[in-house]
Amino acid sequence: MSACKRPAPGSAPCVPCESMDPSHLLSAEALSSQLPSIPLWSSVPHPSLGVPTLSRSFTAKSFLAAMAALNAAGEICEAASHHADLHLTSYREVQLVVYTHSVGGVTLADVELAKGLDGGVKVEYSPKWLKEHPEALGTEAAKK
Repeated sequence: MSACKRPAPGSAPCVPCESMDPSHLLSAEALSSQLPSIPLWSSVPHPSLGVPTLSRSFTAKSFLAAMAALNAAGEICEAASHHADLHLTSYREVQLVVYTHSVGGVTLADVELAKGLDGGVKVEYSPKWLKEHPEALGTEAAKK
C-alpha cells in the first residue's frame, strides 16, 4: 500500500499503513477526544475481530442514492490508499466502517479518512431518516 495521496487540508501528514505498528493505535481516551471532530461517527467494536473501529450509518433516499454514496466513498478511499469497509443492506441502509486493518484498530489516519468521507461524499438521505438525525444536515455530506 502506498502513502496517502491526498491528506485532508491542515491535517497531519499521512503515515503509510505498511509503516504503522501498534504504537500508532489511538488509546480509548485519545479516540474519545477525536470523536467530536467527526460527530456522525461512533466508536464500535468490529463484530468479528473485536477491535475498535469508526462506524457511520445512514439510510439513503433510494437504492441509487445509496450506491452513489458508496461509489463516492470508494473513490475517496482509493485516492487515499486507505480502504473502508462499505456495507449496503436492505437496498438503502448504508454503513461505513473505518479502521487500520494492518494494526487492528483506529489510528489518526482513520479519523482523517472519516473527515474526508464526511466532506466528500454527498448523500441523498431518506427524508424520514434525516428528520430523525438532523445532525447530518450540519455536514457537507447532506445533499441539497
